[in-house]
Amino acid sequence: MAYSVDLDRISRADPALYRSQCERHGRFLPNAPFYPVKFWWFAEVDKALTELGVDAVRMDDLWMGDEDGEEWSREGVRRAAEQARSVTPEQVEALEDHSMRESVHTVLQWIRVAAEQGHGIVGFYH
Repeated sequence: MAYSVDLDRISRADPALYRSQCERHGRFLPNAPFYPVKFWWFAEVDKALTELGVDAVRMDDLWMGDEDGEEWSREGVRRAAEQARSVTPEQVEALEDHSMRESVHTVLQWIRVAAEQGHGIVGFYH
C-alpha cells in the first residue's frame, strides 16, 4: 500500500499508529500493479525508472519497511517529479513488458500526485 501524505502531520513515535495516521491524513495511491508481487519486482521497476531518467526515489526504499512503513521524503518526491516531467507516454509505452508499463505508469502517477500536494509517499509492503 502507498499513501501520499503530508509527512509533517504524522509521527513515527508510535509505530503501531503510523499506518492509521497515513490512512487518516493521507491519500491512498492505487497499487494494482504491485498486488500481489514478489519483492524482486521493485528492483526491476527501479531499473526501468532509472533508464527513463527518474532516479531520485527507489521502490526498494519504499517497500522495505514491512508493516512499519518507509517513506520517500517530500524533497525526494519533488526531485522525482522534476525528472518525471521529461518522461513521455511514448517512452513508457515502449517498455516491452505489459506489467512493467503498468508499474512504471503507476509510480509516475504517484510521484505527480504527491508532488502536486507537497507530500511525501509512505509505503507498506505486506
